[in-house]
Amino acid sequence: MDLDIQPVRLSLKEYKKVKQLYIRAFPKYEREPWTWLLIKSKYQRADFMAFYDQEQFVGFAYVIHSHGMHYILYLAVNDQIRSQGYGTRIINELRSLYPEDSLALDVEQPNPQAANNQQRLRRLKFYRRNGFFPTPKLFKEEKVTFQVLATNQKINQRKIDKAFEWFSWPLGWLIQ
Repeated sequence: MDLDIQPVRLSLKEYKKVKQLYIRAFPKYEREPWTWLLIKSKYQRADFMAFYDQEQFVGFAYVIHSHGMHYILYLAVNDQIRSQGYGTRIINELRSLYPEDSLALDVEQPNPQAANNQQRLRRLKFYRRNGFFPTPKLFKEEKVTFQVLATNQKINQRKIDKAFEWFSWPLGWLIQ
């Protein structure tokens, strides 16, 4: 059975649950300002979606669109119902929404010295199992290096850069 999808807006019944999950699921250094996510999702180049199984909130995804590529900036499953296949179901819904194009996302690059290396390895395995391939594209942040994964092994790295340029720039919607 397909998941139901609702746009994340102030009027969403589970608005607070989505926001709380966002805060719990991502460390502060990985989070964009919540208001910025809402503002950017009002444009056609970003989708902020809540997923439901029947009436139950199961997770959310935030996707940026750029020239035939869809970058999953955030994907989180409700931590009260994890390990029940909802992450895979959300990815499958995203594949259905964007059937012709590549999906991409980033994960913390495995690092044996990292305190959460086992979690990093589990995430990488999960995404590999769901059809994502490692790419050479890396994002080096102050605290961690992220590796880009994509459903197309030959993803155009410039498209990824363009997506982030639009997302980061306050008037990014003017850039086409």
